[in-house]
Amino acid sequence: MNTKCQLLHPPLTASFPPERVADPTFDLVVEELEKARESVEIFMYVWRSDEAGTRVGEAVLAAADRGVKVHVIKDIGAIMCEVIEMNRKPFFPRRISLLKRIIYKIIGRTFPDTFVEDEHDQELGTRLLAHPNVTVEWTNKTHTKYYIFDEQLIVTGSINIEDRHQNYFDYMLALEDPDLVRRMRTRMAGEAPYDPERNIDFLCNTHRDEGGSVFEIKPEVLRFIEEARESIYIEVAYIGDPEFSDALVAAARRGVRITVLFSREANIGNDVNYWAIHDLYTRAPIEVYLTGTMIHAKLLLFDDELVLTGSCNMNIFSLQKAAELDLVIRNEPALIEAIRALIAKRIEASSRVTSAEELAGFHPILASLQQLHQKLNPN
Repeated sequence: MNTKCQLLHPPLTASFPPERVADPTFDLVVEELEKARESVEIFMYVWRSDEAGTRVGEAVLAAADRGVKVHVIKDIGAIMCEVIEMNRKPFFPRRISLLKRIIYKIIGRTFPDTFVEDEHDQELGTRLLAHPNVTVEWTNKTHTKYYIFDEQLIVTGSINIEDRHQNYFDYMLALEDPDLVRRMRTRMAGEAPYDPERNIDFLCNTHRDEGGSVFEIKPEVLRFIEEARESIYIEVAYIGDPEFSDALVAAARRGVRITVLFSREANIGNDVNYWAIHDLYTRAPIEVYLTGTMIHAKLLLFDDELVLTGSCNMNIFSLQKAAELDLVIRNEPALIEAIRALIAKRIEASSRVTSAEELAGFHPILASLQQLHQKLNPN
C-alpha cells in the first residue's frame, strides 16, 4: 500500500502546549476544499456557527458554487452540545421540539458554563442547506468525524468543527490513498472483515438499517489490552466502560505498564470521568498524569508499536451506543514515532498523580446520573 500518512499537529517547539493547535487541521481542510474537483464528503458530530465553523462553511460554499458535489452527514444528537455549550449556535438550523429543549435545559445543568458571546449566525448554514450541489443527511447516535476529498484523501480523528479545539489535545490524521478510501467505505458498509495484517485498517461501530447495529471496536480494544506485553498508553476524553476498566486492571496486575493522561477538568461528564479513573487507580498500579489542557483525543498506544485512534472514547456511549470510526496503525515507524514524540511533550507538560485523594473530588450522585445518561442515550 502506497499511503501518504500525516499526523496533523503543530511543530514540537519549546513552547508547550502551543496555541491554536487545530489550525493545521482546519488549514488542510480549507486547502483541500479549494482544490476539490468533483466531490467532498464531511461526516461530523459537532459543527458550530463560530470562527472555525464559518471558515469551513465558506470553503464548502465556494466549492459547491464551482460545481463540486458536497455531501454532509451530520449527527442530530450533537445539537444538544451545540445549543448548551459555547455560543449555543449550531451551524445548520434545525427545529428543536419543546420537549427536546426542556431535556437540554435539564441536562445543561450538569455542563460547565462555557457561554461565549459572538456575532455569528446561521445564515451560511441556511444557504448551504438550500444549495443544489450540497446534500445534508441527518443521522443519529453517531460520533464519527471525517472528510473525504475527491475519493483520494481522508482526514479523520477527534476534532469537531468548532473553535474550542484550538485549546484541546486532539489527534487528526491525513491519509492520501484512493485504495484506503475504498477500504474505509468497504469496512463501514460491513462488506469486508477487519484485517489485523494490514498496516492501516479501520474499526467501525455502525448502525445499519438492513442489518442492525455492529459494535466491533470494543472487542478489538479488549483483545489489544489482553495481548499487550509491556505497555499501554491511554489518552482519551471520556472513560467509564466497566469491561475496559477491568481489562486494564488485569493487564496492570500481570505487569503491563499502564499510563493514562487525563484532563484535570473535562468539558462534560467530569464526575463520571473521575469516578472511573479513581476506580482504576485504587484497583491497580497505574500511572496517571493530569493536564490543565482539555483532552479531547481518542488514542491508545500498545507496546509502542500499535496505535488505535479516531473518534471512539472508552466510555459506554462510544463503545456500546454510538457509530464510531477508528484507525488501527502498525508497522508505520515514522508515524508512530511522531505520535510518541507528541505524547512525550504532553506528559512532560503534565503532573503525575501521587495519591488516590487527587482523583477523589467527584460527586457520586452526579457520576451515576452521567453514567445513566450514557446508558439510556436519549439523544
